[in-house]
Amino acid sequence: MESPRKFILVGIDGGPASQVALRWAVDAAAARDRAVRVVYAYLDEVVQSSAIAAEGYLPVPEVELYQAELDAAVDFVRDRLGYENGSGWLAADKAANAILNEASEAEMVVLGSRPHTKLGAALLGSTATAVTAKAPCPVVVVRGVDATGPVLVGTDGSADSEAAVLFGFEEAARSGNPLEVVYCWKPSDREDSSSGDTEALLRNWLAESLAPYREKFPAVRVRAEVAAGRPGAVLAERSDHSSMVVVGSRGRGGVAGLLLGSVSQSVLHQATCPVAVVRPTKE
Repeated sequence: MESPRKFILVGIDGGPASQVALRWAVDAAAARDRAVRVVYAYLDEVVQSSAIAAEGYLPVPEVELYQAELDAAVDFVRDRLGYENGSGWLAADKAANAILNEASEAEMVVLGSRPHTKLGAALLGSTATAVTAKAPCPVVVVRGVDATGPVLVGTDGSADSEAAVLFGFEEAARSGNPLEVVYCWKPSDREDSSSGDTEALLRNWLAESLAPYREKFPAVRVRAEVAAGRPGAVLAERSDHSSMVVVGSRGRGGVAGLLLGSVSQSVLHQATCPVAVVRPTKE
């Protein structure tokens, strides 16, 4: 029996940010020889509309409009990848719930990101943060710009960051972009040799930790660096010159009770290029 075709899952809502995500997902699927499944969940839109409508008035969902937008998105996928590689689902559910229902079978989830405004941050928190916290596969949050430059990965030696490093090498190998791997730390304030010694040890550790990946991906151009500063701030600043930032789902100091680490939260909200949040596989 033939196994189901792997697919990239993309969530849309009819807005310009989700159209950027859709195009990014199609390009990613073409590079990976994958199908694309589109999910349009409209319950969030109904709730948001009711919040600003007259008291006691609940707007009727424009299901036909949502279906038309979904159909157009699926047609876009099929025009570029072939009819059999595009499918869609219109969900009367909150966006995060609908996407997570499909994510267990996906190879990757792709979402759009609204502009950096208070409303945009709130909406990112309600959907993208929930999905990146719980999805069993990598989640890419796409910004509305054509990002160029190296693939940037933050690492701290945890299982989450090891998964991020592997994803980064794979992405760099696929795209032909160089890879930049950064370990962030806070030097000691004391004026002695301890900070220099620590930094040297960290550089050696970083080089050794990347050796197996360099051997597996010999064509990838790699630059490894130990940088002073908070990981979220350093990665966000460097995102201006990166094609993608890759982080683990928990990051430094990850606590089992927390759904998403502070580093990944910070990068999701501040980076100016696509952000991939990766968690270790079940294996």
